Amino acid sequence: MAHRLYSIPMEKEDFEAERKKIHEAADLNGYDEEFVNKILRKHGRKRHRRNATTLEPEKEEIKRISLPFFPKLTNTIQNDLKQHGFRTAYKSNHTLKDLLCSLKDKIPRDEMSGIYEIPCKSCPAIYIGQTRRKFKVRLKEHKNAVDNDRPNESSVAVHSKENNHVIDWDNAKLKKCVRKPSHLNAWESMFIETAEKPLMNEDDAPITSALFQLTKQKII
Repeated sequence: MAHRLYSIPMEKEDFEAERKKIHEAADLNGYDEEFVNKILRKHGRKRHRRNATTLEPEKEEIKRISLPFFPKLTNTIQNDLKQHGFRTAYKSNHTLKDLLCSLKDKIPRDEMSGIYEIPCKSCPAIYIGQTRRKFKVRLKEHKNAVDNDRPNESSVAVHSKENNHVIDWDNAKLKKCVRKPSHLNAWESMFIETAEKPLMNEDDAPITSALFQLTKQKII
């Protein structure tokens, strides 16, 4: 019911009437009012983030992703990714570029885009996210949301406020550099699905598949 409330466009009067019905139904089933309000706030934040996102929509209809070739895993993973609109290509684990020293200066990790992790200093929880921009820019946005009490802009800010926890900004890191935006959802989903610590994330992984558990072996 909460999902319907924030997913279907409606006038303010209809919205309030639907919200009242949710509270009445919850009361009849013995749910605490504050528990219901917390669920509604969570769905409200999700809608706000969807509407306020700075990410541009994907223009490519065909999404491609390259994978290292592991005979026992790759074919199975390829079939599953195909169902989600991804075409896969195989790549070698050892290229000429890996064997030769780079003539260019290495780019600092915080200047790259990709999949990142933000840990909590007060508990084992972590946040896993993706960014097309520089990691340091996205990290600053999370920090501003926490410092200025804006939970609608960050699940990290929600975790910090609701639990009165301190975020460990110094140990936030880019876990995987991803240069192609079309690969971000797949990589983020894999890190979320294989996380060994509790997550601050309020939203589910973009792609859900039990096959991501197989990637724990040696694909990253």
